[in-house]
Amino acid sequence: MNLRKLISLLILVTIFTNILSGCSGGSDVKNSSKVQEFKITEDNPTVNADGIDIMFSEYDINEETTVSIQKVEPQNLFNEEVTKEDVLVNTFEIKVPQVESFTSLINIDIPYDESFIENGSVKSNVGAMYYDEAQSQWIPIPFEIDEANKTVRIITNHLSTYSVFTIKNENTRAAKIIKVNSFPPLPSGISQVFEAVIDEAINNTMTPGKQAFELGQSVVSDWLGISGATLTSITQTLYASEFASGLGNAFNNVGLAAAMVQAAYDFSSGKDKELFTNLTKNLSYFSVGRWGSNALQLSFVGVYAIDYSLNKFATAAWDGRKEIWYEAYKAYYEKENIRTAKQWYSKLYWIWQDTKESKDPNALKAAIDNELTSYVNAFWNLPDSDKAFWQSEIQKTGFSGGGGLNKKLEEEISNAHKARLVKDLQEPVFDKLEQAVRWQLTEEYTKELINLKNYLNKSTNVLITENLKAGEKAEYAGYIVRFAPLNDTAYVPSWTGKIKDDGTAQTQFTALGHIQSGAPDALLLFEPDANPDTDEPIKEIPFKISFPNMQINLKEMYPTMDEIAGNWQTVYMTFPNIEADLNYIKSEGGECDFTAEMVELFKVARMKCKFEIQKIDETNATLVFGITSGINTSTGEALDMEPDPPVSASATYNEGVFASKVIMDDEMAINLSLDMKKTQEGNIVFENTSTIIGEDENGKIMKITINLKGQKE
Repeated sequence: MNLRKLISLLILVTIFTNILSGCSGGSDVKNSSKVQEFKITEDNPTVNADGIDIMFSEYDINEETTVSIQKVEPQNLFNEEVTKEDVLVNTFEIKVPQVESFTSLINIDIPYDESFIENGSVKSNVGAMYYDEAQSQWIPIPFEIDEANKTVRIITNHLSTYSVFTIKNENTRAAKIIKVNSFPPLPSGISQVFEAVIDEAINNTMTPGKQAFELGQSVVSDWLGISGATLTSITQTLYASEFASGLGNAFNNVGLAAAMVQAAYDFSSGKDKELFTNLTKNLSYFSVGRWGSNALQLSFVGVYAIDYSLNKFATAAWDGRKEIWYEAYKAYYEKENIRTAKQWYSKLYWIWQDTKESKDPNALKAAIDNELTSYVNAFWNLPDSDKAFWQSEIQKTGFSGGGGLNKKLEEEISNAHKARLVKDLQEPVFDKLEQAVRWQLTEEYTKELINLKNYLNKSTNVLITENLKAGEKAEYAGYIVRFAPLNDTAYVPSWTGKIKDDGTAQTQFTALGHIQSGAPDALLLFEPDANPDTDEPIKEIPFKISFPNMQINLKEMYPTMDEIAGNWQTVYMTFPNIEADLNYIKSEGGECDFTAEMVELFKVARMKCKFEIQKIDETNATLVFGITSGINTSTGEALDMEPDPPVSASATYNEGVFASKVIMDDEMAINLSLDMKKTQEGNIVFENTSTIIGEDENGKIMKITINLKGQKE
């Protein structure tokens, strides 16, 4: 398997072992070189240091500024299992004390050593990250690989400790468990589906749906080499519902975040105008919450990506004017009211920041337009004496009244100036602001990947046990256990172990390690001298995974009579199938007791039941059973019903099976045979399907299949 897929999480695989490793890296940065100091200025904002190049934006540098760079040993990275022989890391701590925050993006180029790679490729074995001091962990970051110059470019808006890593061998155990990150680019094929993902969210009040889930699965498939079918299967059947639901939501969020990044690139180039219009039209109806805020940022990209081709005439008109007022106006802006690209960037950047929380997608556009309009009209708002001064600078004969000036001429000159100004600001200002917005959306995408990583990095402690009682001897001591099925990339010894003398074995693994090893869903038990590679197991035990703890029972663990006895609070009855001849179901008056409408109602009904087990001895009990209320599951409405009093019936309990025949007041019989089980959480549960048989003087004429499900905490 490609290492880029294997090393993409902080801890990719926690191996199956009976002796868990407790090693960890140091917590302090170890300096490996002296601090290098460099001076940068607005005219020269670039640092070329030993092993690292940094390109700041001139917009963030207002004076001569000191940049300090130090090559350091990465903290919390190496341990006994991940050594410097496995991974080559270039780590630099970068500081600019004179600058509190950056409004523009910073490019950091750090070289990698391709010769270090023995197994794999540059794309699969090279990645980047930064160290978060607050969380004391390495955080993945977007990066680009320049194979021609053998460098990794990190794009960021803040400074920290940054690393570029190179893995020696793609499929080594160290590579799988190293605490480094390499997140994927946008998945292949996203340009064909992102519009559908965003449209779906728009139509569902900015809530990601099925399209987002599928795109999120595509990201994981490309990233980790796991098929979408496998991901769907394990989330729906193999994992406990709470974890599966959280993982599914993580897929949804990754899909929508990825779609927004792609949309930002398209909007920047003037594409997808229909999607942009739909987004901005509906955005004011969304609350500025998690996705509403991101969608608002996405709509801002379109503000900068304006098609100015229609303004070519106005630009030409500006360049071609020769009137005295035009010359006076132009002189004012060239000599007094000068605003550089840097000043425009700062002005519009803070307008963007001030309108980020607005629910109105047009707020930013209006604010920018107001700023531009105010600037180009500043000359006409000068006192007459000041305007006369600028005219006199052009017309040395002096000012003689209005000189033909009128509102129409003012508007023509201002509009021409505005069109030219916007054109001139496109690359140095609007393009840079677009980059900042795209970077922010990319950072949100990265956060969703981190959240997904955290789910896949969840580990579970596994107890394999015979559930021995005090003084009882283990039947399976020395027997071999193995998880199955395993795929070709799984390290089989890691998923194989032996039962100890106390009848237990313990291990731990992560969700990702489990998935990448083939998502085993059963434990195989072999005799002590068996070869698990060739021999048949004597027992196969299915299991479902829960976090943070799970238990696999080598023997059936039946609850005792004392444990099942008492009043059960959660017992429900449903009716998956009904067989009835309505022509024969009559009351004494000849009217139909059981109508077609009633049959349909039964199919959507869920009845809450009275279910109480009164213990007589270890194998005998009395069951008190009845239906107390019901709801229509299709509407959520309560059923209009008058429940009969509960009835009592004798019952037996043997090897986990609770059996009883309940005769209801209407002479219907419910035959119960309930397999009582104890969950890993210690709850007692059962689920059983049986048949209600309706009888009259003509014999059996109605059968209703019922499903009875209960839980006793």
